[in-house]
Amino acid sequence: MNSIIAKEITASRLGAESDSEGGCRGRYRFDAGFAGFDGHFPGFPILPAIVEIHSVVSLVGAVRQTPQRLVSVQDAKFLNPVRPGQELQVACRPRTVQGKELCDAKLTVGEVTVATMLLELALEESP
Repeated sequence: MNSIIAKEITASRLGAESDSEGGCRGRYRFDAGFAGFDGHFPGFPILPAIVEIHSVVSLVGAVRQTPQRLVSVQDAKFLNPVRPGQELQVACRPRTVQGKELCDAKLTVGEVTVATMLLELALEESP
């Protein structure tokens, strides 16, 4: 992930909190000037899927107070577009599948589900 985009994802986060079940919730707003919209798509900008994925990674890192990295995408469904200025809500909960600790995430705008994903994350290694 481009470090400029990663910083802009973090800057676009409106809030992050853990819940009592080991999961977390957060909110993002990506304004029209967000670099991720550049060229995606001219005249009809939508948030790239990779930004949606990295919003989850960023949220988990913020709540755990330890930077995370994406290991793999076990499953992902992108159901509706996210447009500039919309508030994106992200909810994650831990889930164990075949002995792997995964992050089960649901992304919504209002009451509309825009994406669901199952991600394997790990601590980001120091350079």
